[in-house]
Amino acid sequence: MLEQYNPIINYIFLFFMFSGIGWAIESTYRSLGEMKIINSGFLYGPLCPIYGTGCLVFDLCLVPLSEPIGKRLWIVILLGIVLADTVEYATSWIMEKLFHARWWDYTGNFLNLHGRICFRHSCYWALFAFLYVYFIAPMYRLLLTYINPTIMYICVGVFFAVFTVDLILTLKAVADINKFMKKLSGLKQTVSNFGENMKEKAGILISSPEESKLIEWKNEVARQYTDIKNQLNTLENSDNKNIRRIFSIYGSVKNAAEDGIYEVESRWEELKSHFTDSDGEMM
Repeated sequence: MLEQYNPIINYIFLFFMFSGIGWAIESTYRSLGEMKIINSGFLYGPLCPIYGTGCLVFDLCLVPLSEPIGKRLWIVILLGIVLADTVEYATSWIMEKLFHARWWDYTGNFLNLHGRICFRHSCYWALFAFLYVYFIAPMYRLLLTYINPTIMYICVGVFFAVFTVDLILTLKAVADINKFMKKLSGLKQTVSNFGENMKEKAGILISSPEESKLIEWKNEVARQYTDIKNQLNTLENSDNKNIRRIFSIYGSVKNAAEDGIYEVESRWEELKSHFTDSDGEMM
């Protein structure tokens, strides 16, 4: 029984097992939907930590409340929705703050909250909470009775080592994308702020000694814009497979980059109408 295992080791094993199962299910679902093999998940390896985290939370919070089923079923389902949505929302928020891009986006879905969680996925979580507590968790505990504690410790050690290396490599790849997104965000802000200020003073600047400042700014923005476009192309065709995978799988990351480029282009074209010489050429 579970008493023969160190509780911490047991929960770590649970986290890795269901992270792997979640990865397998999601990758299969997306591969069938797009008719090509897709390695889903944030990490390069076969793990989706959000599923492992969800199961760990369910095991800690819901399983102890599950009996008797006749009186506790709706508590399990409703609390499961709250817990799962909290994990999903927090994960989305943290990753967006860290990497300046959405890793999933439910905007447009019925009853969504900031595009991070939505009604449909809450229903999925409700179903999964029921299945996990009353079917999966008992089977998992039965499985543990057939696993030698020493084997479990070895598996946890191997899983943890592989997970750590994978996480480091993935974070390194994402850091390159994050650096690009920060630079793009800065350029968007520069164009927007300077543009608003210049539109108000366009006539004065074009005929004043400060005209050279406008020309200098224009040349600098043009240089940064060219650099941003080149960086996006480099990331999309990077030798780093993980960078290419992230751009391929998480369309919201690539879309955020491309939308940012489009916004800068649109803003730049708008500014041209305010800063032209008598021949209609940009200064």
